[in-house]
Amino acid sequence: MRNKSLFLLLAGICGTVAAVGVGQWMQAQNGTATVDMTEILVTTVSINSEEQITAEKLRLEQWPTDRIPQGASADLGQFEGRFAKVPLFAGEPMLDLKLMDEVEDKVVPRGYTVVSLPAGRDGTVNLVSPGDRVDIRGFFTKGEMFARDMALDVLTGIKVYGIDGITKFDPDQPRTRSARDIQLLIRKADVEAFDFAKKLGEISLSLGSPTADDETIPEGEPSEAARNFLRDLQERREEQERLRKLAEAEKPAEVEQTEAGPKKATFRTTKIINGRMIVYEWVEGEPLPRVIGDTGSLDPASTDDSVETAVEENNPTSDDYLRGADSPFFQPEGGEGSEE
Repeated sequence: MRNKSLFLLLAGICGTVAAVGVGQWMQAQNGTATVDMTEILVTTVSINSEEQITAEKLRLEQWPTDRIPQGASADLGQFEGRFAKVPLFAGEPMLDLKLMDEVEDKVVPRGYTVVSLPAGRDGTVNLVSPGDRVDIRGFFTKGEMFARDMALDVLTGIKVYGIDGITKFDPDQPRTRSARDIQLLIRKADVEAFDFAKKLGEISLSLGSPTADDETIPEGEPSEAARNFLRDLQERREEQERLRKLAEAEKPAEVEQTEAGPKKATFRTTKIINGRMIVYEWVEGEPLPRVIGDTGSLDPASTDDSVETAVEENNPTSDDYLRGADSPFFQPEGGEGSEE
């Protein structure tokens, strides 16, 4: 009797354990396993850089506890009234490192200006932060300005004003992507050198240091590096112009004649009247022919005047010679004149 009772007790315990196990398995299969959740504040709308954070732009949202990013919180007082450092998207957690207490004034010093430059592929921009110094170097290919490929210093000791529009990075906020553009603070008097280098060649950046005379240059005057670069450009332009003029002066005469245009066509005709031979010439583009030869009349009565007549007809003062029997266009009826 005692053995039977012990057997029933053991069977009951095993059944209970099996039932609990099956229940837990079915609960897991139905996806009803509990996950720890925590409320945090997230944005309800997109927020621009330097835009103020207000309660209307935030809402509480349940997030898995193990997936909440560092710096998130459900405390509205931790975020309200502060300003966004970078643009924020709707639905992202509000994080302390993306906010600042005050909007920074982006003041450009007097006598300076800000220029933007593509970051390029050399990766130098990823090594610097706003406030660091860089040198600007230009690479120029052979052409009208340069007799050969070369590299020249353009500006030195230039201050980095911002990267992708951000003028101040939080040391605790990592830069997770490559920069697209870099903003440089340069003297207004150095803009000419910067623009020439950007137009004529390809600009690259390298790490630099402040120049010794940066603070001593009077306002409105270019830096020494800019003056040297512009002077070098002027000398190279003058040298290229000198070589061009020298090459033109050495061109063969026939080349110059060809460039002046093709030679005009000339036509001639001879008219014989009563033994007198007269030669006429037409030049392409001229309205009237001219007499270029005359043998004079064979009539003995006119022999004494033959020379004078030839001279007068070679130098006509009017177009009378085109009329009458002496005209090159005259055809006598039954005469023996002929044309060639």
